[in-house]
Amino acid sequence: MIKLTQDVRADDVVDFEKPKELGDVRAWSYSALKVYEDCAYRTYISRVKGVKEVSGPAADRGTQIHQYAEDYVNGTMGEMADELFKFKDEFEALRQDFIDAKVELEGDWGFDIDWGVVGWMEKATWARIKLDALVQEDDTSARVIDYKTGKKWGNEITHGQQGLLYAIGTFFRYPHLQFVQTEFWYLDKGETTKKQYTRDQAMLFAPGFHRRAVKMTTEKDFAPTPSKDACRWCSFRKGDDPECTWGVS
Repeated sequence: MIKLTQDVRADDVVDFEKPKELGDVRAWSYSALKVYEDCAYRTYISRVKGVKEVSGPAADRGTQIHQYAEDYVNGTMGEMADELFKFKDEFEALRQDFIDAKVELEGDWGFDIDWGVVGWMEKATWARIKLDALVQEDDTSARVIDYKTGKKWGNEITHGQQGLLYAIGTFFRYPHLQFVQTEFWYLDKGETTKKQYTRDQAMLFAPGFHRRAVKMTTEKDFAPTPSKDACRWCSFRKGDDPECTWGVS
């Protein structure tokens, strides 16, 4: 892996906006931000009213396969699950890296509004980033790995944004790192997407994420923005007494 170092850290000179007070939704993650930007009213129903969305079979399957992956890498599972076999060599290498104490699994990362490192559920927690594996390659370089059970095609922009946030969070959490490679492993397809970032490249985009997240965590109106794309995956428009009456088919 290429190793790059820099004399100036971009995050040392970024001046992040800090609102006077937060709204009803005080913390965000990439997936929560995406839902909010698709339709703020869906965020209101789930995060303010506290109505739980029911997960579908695809989500449940994804959760199970992620558990298989974690259990194999950490040694809890002796034999590799069939669902992981398209990445057999990669998982075997990751398991050895875990034995060699190079791997952090199932990272639950919390950050306050100044991007200081805090716990996942602390009062100050403002941003949450959850990733499947981080591999410390050397003193200045790391790989961030995310397992996907869905398709690669059609998700390039969404997953690209998610990977960029992984890189930003990694640089904030580990000040010594100068280089991060993000990897998406599409387990069903045997495909990968890899992107490399230096610290200053990733941090150029940190203020943009910050502004978007501030908008979400200071929101007061949560106006509905129904569309075929937004409503397609929203369970709140379904049933005889739907939580949302604006849903479109």
